[in-house]
Amino acid sequence: MNLFQYITAVSLSEKTELEKIRLLAFYQNTTDGTTSFFLDGILQILKEIGHPVSNVSRIKGYLAKSKDFKKNGTENEYMITPLAKQKLQIEFGHIFDNTEEIISSSEVLDETLFVGKRGFLDILIKQINSSYNNNCYDACAVLMRRVFEISLILAYEKQGVQDQIKDGNGDYVMLERIVANAIQNKTLHISRSRKEYDLIRDLGNFAAHKIHFNTRKSDIDNLKQTYRVCIEELFYIAGLKV
Repeated sequence: MNLFQYITAVSLSEKTELEKIRLLAFYQNTTDGTTSFFLDGILQILKEIGHPVSNVSRIKGYLAKSKDFKKNGTENEYMITPLAKQKLQIEFGHIFDNTEEIISSSEVLDETLFVGKRGFLDILIKQINSSYNNNCYDACAVLMRRVFEISLILAYEKQGVQDQIKDGNGDYVMLERIVANAIQNKTLHISRSRKEYDLIRDLGNFAAHKIHFNTRKSDIDNLKQTYRVCIEELFYIAGLKV
């Protein structure tokens, strides 16, 4: 969980200044594995997120009187008391235990535009963004290919022409054949070029199957704009955007 997600989860903007310090110190201790915090650091975070403290002397007075804090050696270093930390753990500890949460922030695909259409697509799109943000570029490329293929199939299904990309057993054919059909398909009426579609498909294939190939950040960056435009058009054709 990143800081801004935590701020939202604990409704930080609704808290008093002392409560904000306690909650941010708890976040810092939990994520960093520390037992103390420096007041200057917490005050700087509050300033950066738009909640500056106007009177530092007053805050230090509150900290000195509060049963939730105690000094930890230096004038600027404090600890949350064990009892206060236990209460925070009971109230907010579950926030850090969500092992299925995907930390992402529109690194490749703008989540404000593409998320919220289909639950399974939301997860994949967030994984694309998260893998890019964490330098996992091979994973990012493979996931981009998967979302591209799914978007194509959904477009066919929405237009009622999915049988055109199925084999004799009723299974969908390989992506290369889907792309070849899609570009010339008069029902889909796709405006993008075969070259653009092949760039997306090839990068995903290289990342998944080419033994001596590793996807680089520049590979994703060079494709991001083309990818976004192609996916957005397919979302429209598939009825996922209006």
